[in-house]
Order: sequence, then C-alpha cells, then structure tokens
Amino acid sequence: MIPPGLVQFVLYMVGPVVLVNFLRGRQSKDSSVARKNRLSRADYITYGSLVGVALVHLYVGLNARPENIFRTIDAAPFQPCHVLREKLTSYAKQTPSIVPASGIPTAVEKSMKSFDSKAYYTGSKYGHLDFLVDRFCNYKEDTDVYLRFGEDVFMNSVASDFGADMISPRNTMPNGGKGANQFFAEFPDIGFLLYAVASMFFCYLPALMLIGVLTTPFTTSKFAPSRVYARPWGIIMLVTLFFSDLYWMITVPTSASTRVSNASTVWIVSPDDRSAVLFFADSATYTRHLFLALCLLAFLAMDYATSSRQTDIQLLKHAITDAASLFVASKNQTMLSVSIMMSERLRDRYVARFKQEQKAMEAVFSDAEFEEKYQKLAKQTNSKHWAERTASKAMDELGI
Repeated sequence: MIPPGLVQFVLYMVGPVVLVNFLRGRQSKDSSVARKNRLSRADYITYGSLVGVALVHLYVGLNARPENIFRTIDAAPFQPCHVLREKLTSYAKQTPSIVPASGIPTAVEKSMKSFDSKAYYTGSKYGHLDFLVDRFCNYKEDTDVYLRFGEDVFMNSVASDFGADMISPRNTMPNGGKGANQFFAEFPDIGFLLYAVASMFFCYLPALMLIGVLTTPFTTSKFAPSRVYARPWGIIMLVTLFFSDLYWMITVPTSASTRVSNASTVWIVSPDDRSAVLFFADSATYTRHLFLALCLLAFLAMDYATSSRQTDIQLLKHAITDAASLFVASKNQTMLSVSIMMSERLRDRYVARFKQEQKAMEAVFSDAEFEEKYQKLAKQTNSKHWAERTASKAMDELGI
C-alpha cells in the first residue's frame, strides 16, 4: 500500500510545476500558431528518448532488484544464527550449482590459519552467501547496516579480512581509523554512506544528462521552439528528488527496530510483500526508479504542453524578420514603379499587359454564377471597399 506521505510528496513536487505552466499557458495568446506544426524528427527523437529511459527505470525497478540474502534464502532478518545456516543449507541443496567445487568447509576448517578465506568467500555464490551469514552471526549490527544500505554497498565497504585484526565491524576505514582517518572513525557508517550516496548519484546522472542534451538548441523545432526553456523545470524536478532521496538516506535510523517504530516518516514503497521500512535499501532503490520514470514522463508531458508556446523574444524576432521582408518587398515595388514611369517602352508594355488582364477578367466575370459568388464574397470581406479606398489614396498621391 502506498503511504499517504508519498502521495503528498508527489503533489508537492509536481503541483507547483503544473500550476505555473498552466498559468503561463492561460496568459499566452500565441501558442495556436506554433501548435499547428506537426512533430518533426527531432521531436520524435526527444520524446522517444524520454519514454525509453523511463521504461528502463520501470524495468529495473520492477524486475532487476538488488541482491538480498534474506530474499534469496527465504529467511527473516535477525533470526538466530543456526536458522540462517539451515536456510542457507536448504538453498544450497535446491541449487547445487552454487556450491564450490572443493565443497563446503566446516567451522573448524574456516578457523584454521591455513584456510584461504578470501578465495573461498569470493570464489562462488555459496561462499559469498556464507560470508554474509558469518558477518551477521559475528556482528549483529551488520544486519542493520545491510538492510539500510543494501548488499552492494555493504560488500564494497566492509573490511576484507573479516575482522581478523579485531577491528570494529562498523568501521570501514583502513587501519581501524588511525592517522588521517581518525576523524572519520568517529562516524562508524561514513564509509557506507559515502558509497551509497555515490551510487545514488550515478543513478540520477543519466536522467540529468538526458534532459540536458534534449533541451539544447539543436533539438528545437517548429513544433517546440521554446524547448530550451523547459530545461530548468526538468532539472528542478530531478534535483528536488535527489535531495529528498539524500535526506531520507542520511536521516533514516540505522537500527531496523527504530525504523519500524517510526514507519510513518519513511515515504518509500516496497517492491514485494516485505516491510518497506525494514528492507529500506531495496525499497528505496525500487521507489527511486519509479520516481525517476515519473519525473521523465512528467517532463515529457510538460514539454509537449509548453514548448510550443513562443516567448516574447521569439515573437519579437519573428516580427523583425517579417518587417524586414515587407520592407524589402516595398522597396522593390517602389523601384519597379519608378522604372516603369521613367521608360516609355516599359509604360507601353505595362499598359498592354494591363489591357490583356482586363479582357481576361471581363471574360471570367461574364459568367453570372461566378459574378454572384464574387460579389457575395467581396461583400463579406469588404475587399471592394478597401480596393476603392486604396485606389483613391493612390490617385491623391499622384495628383490625379
């Protein structure tokens, strides 16, 4: 079930953008000119890219879920160590391909100095799962860290020697936080948090780059002349989502029991029937991809609805271009009129041409049906009045 706080966050993030663009649309009176244009190849590429990346995020969120040992071996967090061992053994029997070729070592064999723990833990999937079980059995607080940050962050941040130096299991700094790392040693989860934030940023980076590329001047078209002005709105939505995600990650309690007791403060959705606040890392990843897909689709809808409107600067540029064209045409017409008046040969040819057109017009107007339709249309458009008025002004200027 979607928490009410999640719905409120969506409304707070998308509502102002929709409202501002709606009000801008009501104030704009020139959008109909641009909307008559059809979608061009640039528009299809833009919208196709947004839909494609949004579908990728939806697929990753729904199907490509992060690894989780508790979901893999069908165990619940914080179960006794012997229960986790039994679950792992049962899973190995169901999938014998994960068992290493050398077999499963006993606890006594793993405690021997000659045992190559690194090769065993990294050599097979069973060794990888066994490593996690060993960590959870030896360090109970590792389960909290694992559920908060996820398996990828946990495996890339924990000490590789499995506590051989008797360092704190929550200390992810080398040499147990000695020397230059003494400051960071005071924050036991700093290594996990930094790695998680970096991974989260790279999840947002493709969407940021996509919106940046798709809002360059090269992607503008007759249908969307103002596409470049949609970039700030897309960046605002993604940056707001990123910092909200960052805030949740930083402020969420590491202790799973504390998260469960304060479940109403976590606005995330679970990808399955498991608790969203208990399996925070998996639920946060799933919610992140859903929100990224939603942001891209919202940006697509906003671009389609607003990019066809022309700004005052664009309208002014069009007006200047049209005025320049009219000025050139008027100048050419003036030069042509002067040339005709100054040359007797041109005047004679102009009069002969006019007489030919007048005879052709008389032949056309000799048709009663055409004459009736012409008079009706001239009356509706008042064109006859404007033609007589223009002729009168021309005669006045010529002194006739």
